[in-house]
Amino acid sequence: MKKRNLLSIISLVLVAGMMLVSCEEKEPIETLDLVTAEDDAIADMAFDDVFSEVDAVMNTMDMIGYFIPAQKSGLEIFATCKVITVDQPEGSFWPRTVTIDYGEGCTIGQRTRKGKIIISISGPMWQEGSMRVVTFEDFYVNDHKIEGVRTVTNEGRHNDGLYEGKIYFSILLEDGKVSTPDGLEITKELSRTRTFVEGEDSKWDTRDDIWYIKGIATGVNRNGVAFSREITSPLWKEIGCRFITRGTVLISVEGRPDAILDYGEGDCDPIVTVTVGDETRTINLKRW
Repeated sequence: MKKRNLLSIISLVLVAGMMLVSCEEKEPIETLDLVTAEDDAIADMAFDDVFSEVDAVMNTMDMIGYFIPAQKSGLEIFATCKVITVDQPEGSFWPRTVTIDYGEGCTIGQRTRKGKIIISISGPMWQEGSMRVVTFEDFYVNDHKIEGVRTVTNEGRHNDGLYEGKIYFSILLEDGKVSTPDGLEITKELSRTRTFVEGEDSKWDTRDDIWYIKGIATGVNRNGVAFSREITSPLWKEIGCRFITRGTVLISVEGRPDAILDYGEGDCDPIVTVTVGDETRTINLKRW
């Protein structure tokens, strides 16, 4: 009888062990995975919004020679509630500082911005080697506070590969932070390149621009959990859409299995999928 009991106990232990291994192998998605993936996507959208806004203003500044015209009504960037000023050293054309001031609130489309974006420029955007350093002063987008230093450098044109001849830019974000309306913080630092795939022929009009994005980043989510991310399939940013339209990102958190953030196959929508192991969930970025 004792022998049978011992065998029964051993069998139960083995079965429990097999179940534990099976559960570990499945690695189901947890709230941590979804929070980290969503925070990564939110921070990306926040800084992409700034990139698009700065581009639109700087394109116009290049076009009009950085002189604010007395009659502004014919230019789209001046036909809104934001106020643009240009400062330059006495006796020289470069460098210059452009300030975009949204005051206490300026709503354009589905974005309400307030505060200031400050852009220090070494030369024209389309000149190889030119740099723009973007900083913020009490700046918010849809009640999300944006902080950090973003340096964009024109690296010239690709000399080989699929996008040979296309202009590309390196982007470095330092001390990036997005504070949510609930007072939670998402931090991010990144290094990436953006290739100007479409729209150069009409470079003064950013509405048809498409960018091809590659790079890596690190960050800390709203719960204080550190993560790293790598773009494994290039992201596509179409200026006509406020969401990333395609591409995948690998997100890694210590102690958790890797998560894949998938933006889809080209549709302009707020739905992003998160996959961990063989389980997939969706997150909706519409509120951003």
